Amino acid sequence: MNKRSKLVIPEIHRAHRPLIFPLIGKILQYLSGWEVEGTIPNINKFVVVCAPHTSNWDFIFGMILLLSVDIKVNFLAKKSIFVPGFNIILNKLGGIPVDRNNPELLVEQMARFTKNNKGVILAVTPEGTRKKVTKWKTGFLRIAHSAQCKVLPLGIDYPSKTFNFGELFDPTGNNEKDVIALQMSLKDYKGRHPERH
Repeated sequence: MNKRSKLVIPEIHRAHRPLIFPLIGKILQYLSGWEVEGTIPNINKFVVVCAPHTSNWDFIFGMILLLSVDIKVNFLAKKSIFVPGFNIILNKLGGIPVDRNNPELLVEQMARFTKNNKGVILAVTPEGTRKKVTKWKTGFLRIAHSAQCKVLPLGIDYPSKTFNFGELFDPTGNNEKDVIALQMSLKDYKGRHPERH
């Protein structure tokens, strides 16, 4: 797909925000130079695994594109950033606070959320931190398994300033094997801090 091509958002995943928000998103997208490539599948629900996650700027550029294309996405974020005032913005953008001390409860909550809602895209960063890690967390795979949905890899690439949607991945139930397969599908993308990969 051509880098400047229009990303098509299936109706079930459109946010239908007031026109001022997509306009702001498009202006900020133009100024930042970031683009998005690939295809959003026209299916009710899926988990987007975003990597490599090495900087807070990943979130900022991601939110700009989210507004620009007017897509409805829920994302997990540590609950400590849901401070009064800022939490209103995060909630409006689809933020879901995460209690890192209770990961199993999170898996159950997210599985219920995806089962009880239509048109759900849940975005996660599998590293669980911006620091260098040798192993991804597997909570997103347990969520996908419990919610009976597929996983869509999203590569974050700073040299080309693109977010790249890959091919839908159907989890096998073998989390260790699936993590390796997804890591391999995203291995060529470079984060803001490549030394943290």
